[in-house]
Amino acid sequence: MTVEPVSRQSLLERRSLLFSPDPRLGWVFRDRWAFYTPFTDPRPQPRRLPEYLHRQVVQTEQVARRRLTRTFPLSLTAFAVLAAFSAYAVGDHSLAKASVPVGSILLALICLAPGAVLTGIALRMRRNARAAYELARRQAEQAYEAELRNWQARRHHHEANERGAASARPEWGTVPRPLAKRRLDVFGGTLFGWEALLSTYGSSALITGPLLVIDLSRELVCGELASLARAANIEVDTQLLPARLAASTLLSGLGARELVDAIVESMYGGSAEAARAERSMDDRILTKVCDALGEHVSLARIGAALRALMGEPDDSPVLERDERRRIGNELFSVEYRRQAHANISRIESYIHPIEGLGAEPEDRTPGFLTCIALDSEARNVRSELLTDLIVQWVTHRVTASADPRPSVVVAGANELARRHLERLADACERRGVPLTLLFRRLRETGGEMLGGGAVAFMRLGGHEDAAKAADFIGRDHKFVLSQITKNVGGNESHTDSDTEGAGDSDTISTSRSLGTSTNWGDTRSSGVTRSGGGPAGFFTDRSTNTGDSRTRGGGTSETDTTGESRSVSRNWSSAYSYAEGTNWSDADTSQRVYEYAVEPVTLQHLPDHALLLVETRPEGGRRLTPVECDPAIVTLDRVATTPLPDPPRHRATQPPPVTYAPRWAAPPPVEPPRTQLPYAPGPPSGHQAGPRPAPPQPKAGRTWPRTPPGTTPPPRRAPRDDDSPGPPPLFGRDGNR
Repeated sequence: MTVEPVSRQSLLERRSLLFSPDPRLGWVFRDRWAFYTPFTDPRPQPRRLPEYLHRQVVQTEQVARRRLTRTFPLSLTAFAVLAAFSAYAVGDHSLAKASVPVGSILLALICLAPGAVLTGIALRMRRNARAAYELARRQAEQAYEAELRNWQARRHHHEANERGAASARPEWGTVPRPLAKRRLDVFGGTLFGWEALLSTYGSSALITGPLLVIDLSRELVCGELASLARAANIEVDTQLLPARLAASTLLSGLGARELVDAIVESMYGGSAEAARAERSMDDRILTKVCDALGEHVSLARIGAALRALMGEPDDSPVLERDERRRIGNELFSVEYRRQAHANISRIESYIHPIEGLGAEPEDRTPGFLTCIALDSEARNVRSELLTDLIVQWVTHRVTASADPRPSVVVAGANELARRHLERLADACERRGVPLTLLFRRLRETGGEMLGGGAVAFMRLGGHEDAAKAADFIGRDHKFVLSQITKNVGGNESHTDSDTEGAGDSDTISTSRSLGTSTNWGDTRSSGVTRSGGGPAGFFTDRSTNTGDSRTRGGGTSETDTTGESRSVSRNWSSAYSYAEGTNWSDADTSQRVYEYAVEPVTLQHLPDHALLLVETRPEGGRRLTPVECDPAIVTLDRVATTPLPDPPRHRATQPPPVTYAPRWAAPPPVEPPRTQLPYAPGPPSGHQAGPRPAPPQPKAGRTWPRTPPGTTPPPRRAPRDDDSPGPPPLFGRDGNR
């Protein structure tokens, strides 16, 4: 295994990509295959042969098989029999003289010819059907192979184009600095992270205009940016305080009035308890002293004048004898000096440690990159006094400088008072100057300034700071898995019942009836009958008929009926039932919760070069962007100096883009679904999964019902292989099972 040496010159050339327009905070990674469009043309399928060809082959095969197994053997058998008979006839002289052999041979040929012809036709039809099927199969295979080669060529061409496009596509894109708000507050982070952020952001900000960096970290986190700027032939002005206090130009450009205001504001800082009367008195004393000094005003001359005002011995050459006498005798009355002695002493004690500031300024041109940094000495009174004085000077430079105004970065803004930071932020916002504030902690000044501009978070070591940051980012409603329920159960029941009954009933009935009837009667009749006759009916015929009849009769009947009936009934039955069941359930319960979008522990364990940018969306809500601010990323392959374009959204053929979020990014709000249980998880524990047990046998001394007298028992069904143990057959229903 060989390792190729790394070209340092190539890495230095790539570092020049840091100086690109559009100020950025870092880079974001996105897989270059997110734009990959898969080849969606379906793979060609083999063509199905026509059904009639297969059917024709099958039919001809069946016909040929019948001809070979039936028709031809029968014809051949008839031919063999007749041929044998002819041969026997030829051997017999008596039969040979007759014409039987010739006819037999002819008859044998006639019997053989139809079978042979039909068999040959069937074999030929089978051969033709097979040939047609084989030809169609070869043609289908050739067409399929041609389509497959064409499909593979198109797929290879598409994949080659996609691979070529992916190879030329960058994977790292820049994250621009939010321009909606001129101010950006970065909270947390280590010194290494600050150094990387200043190098990444400052190198791109220098392309758009001058940059002013105030490094209050006391660890020179702006050193790498200054080195990169010098390598790019950019004028750099670095002032290290208080080590090079005399050569600093910190107070250059400040008039007497601005210098007095800067001193008074830096003296009292952001103390809310500072009495306005005390500040007014200090302002009056300094104003009178500066007026007495004339045009040449410096901290050294102000300190000497204050000592002369208090009558302290001083042999400093910065004041002439006449100036010292006039200030000590004529500037204030004796009574005023006595009353203001405490104020004069406090002002002098404040100015004394920094009297050397700007005493011997170097002849230098204003740098395109200006870095004012506190050295890495232990915290002392001079560095603390200079901290408030620097922010006053920066505010003055922003308000007084003409176009182009420099972009301002303050690293270690926790050292400054809130009142001074707000004044600086207002001045920058009013004049369109980008201001970036870096806070180590989210307490005191940092906590009070949170939310005034765009916000970004780096590593927050303290739990209190991380909790405040998580509260600022906010919470989201999401559904999480809260309960998993699994129920497994089974049941098994056996029922065996016998019912046996028998009943006998005899009924005998006898009936007898006896009756006598007698009837008699007398019948008598008389009558006169006249009939007319003669002319006109005057003369009538008269006849008289008298009769007498008497009838008498009688009868006697007797009935004697005897009957007897008898019935016998018996009944019996046998029943057996078997039931078995298994049930199971797998249920997930999700609950709506209101939790942090980013947990505090996540903010506590961010990498050194990681930054979480929190932006406000125009439609409401917030957007979180994880950023890598390591400047070494620019030396990698496939790094763009502009933001990456958004992947296409409305492609039905493209799978959803895969985003490779850093490990320190916030976890997804919804937990991925769990793998479902198999469809048939099996019987519950303790349940018998084998064959069903045999039914219980009848108890001792128990017999099944007897066969009724005069009847034959029903025949038993023969056992089958697929019978499983179960209840005994029911009487009279065995055949229906």
